Amino acid sequence: MRNLIIIAAFSTLAAGVLLSIDHQQRVDAQRRQESIGPDGIPVTDRIHAAGRVEGTTETILIRPFFAGRIASINAPRGTRVQAGAPLLSLVADRYIAQRDLATAALEAARAGKMRLIEGARQSEIEAANQEALAAEARFTAAERNFDRAERLLERNAISPQEFDQRRSELDSTRALLKAARENLETVRAAPRPTELLAADAKIRAADAELRMAQIDLQRCTVKAPCAAIVLDVHTHVGEWYSPEMEQAAVELVNPERLRVVADIDERDALNVRLGQRCNITTDALAQKTFVGVVSEIEPRMEPKRIYGGWAGERNETHTRRVWIDLQQTQNLPIGLPVEIVISPDAAQQATRTAALPPR
Repeated sequence: MRNLIIIAAFSTLAAGVLLSIDHQQRVDAQRRQESIGPDGIPVTDRIHAAGRVEGTTETILIRPFFAGRIASINAPRGTRVQAGAPLLSLVADRYIAQRDLATAALEAARAGKMRLIEGARQSEIEAANQEALAAEARFTAAERNFDRAERLLERNAISPQEFDQRRSELDSTRALLKAARENLETVRAAPRPTELLAADAKIRAADAELRMAQIDLQRCTVKAPCAAIVLDVHTHVGEWYSPEMEQAAVELVNPERLRVVADIDERDALNVRLGQRCNITTDALAQKTFVGVVSEIEPRMEPKRIYGGWAGERNETHTRRVWIDLQQTQNLPIGLPVEIVISPDAAQQATRTAALPPR
């Protein structure tokens, strides 16, 4: 009888142990099931981060090329503009005058070359010819007077002083005749190669001055470098603006392809890979989840700059910045705060699965 009681007690104890083991296995299985997400990835393996929506590029700061007074604002805040669209204009009276002055200088240089090629007018040639004939006549008269004075001096009919005067007149008229003949030859001559080269150089210099004046005039109108949305305008019509001012005149962002920029905590910074799938949510659209892919990873760590504001968030830490391309958008505003969940890639998941203890 005693043996039967002992056997019954051991049987009851064994049954209890087996029931306890089975219950614990069921609890562990349930916990494992709860820790697995809908995509089969453990929740603890995901990377959580705070981020914000931005355009294809970060904010583009626009400043005029030089200081001036604002003449017009062509694209107010919120305007969508295409590449090359005017954003603002400066008062351009001075640069218009510079362009007109350079245009006139270029025309004068071209006219000088044309005059050089065409040569002197017929009337100018005739005038130079008449001057040469007059100089020749004066020289002939002076030569006769000198010959007469020479004969009179031999007979002591004139003084040496008067004879020297006749000699001086002969020398001066000879020089004037030579100058008149050379002037006539110059007027009739074709332009020399060096003169043509100098004329061409003047034309090129004037043309360069005109192009610079035109560039300055065009720069009075500040244009959009790409298709963009005007985020803000920090100047007004009539104000004086200088490129050295700390605040840019206009802020733009390229909305062609929206992206999300996120700061990954230093504990997870080395677990991010290009091409990883991301789920993005925002409080503004609580029922909407956006899908993205990690497209760029910053190669350095910096102090945290983007905060999610959730409980237990680490603030005094270093982060690694990543950019995520959104696969679909819903006209999300630039700067919208979002929460990012990055799933591990296939290689990471395989490594972690192999490291798990057998069930």
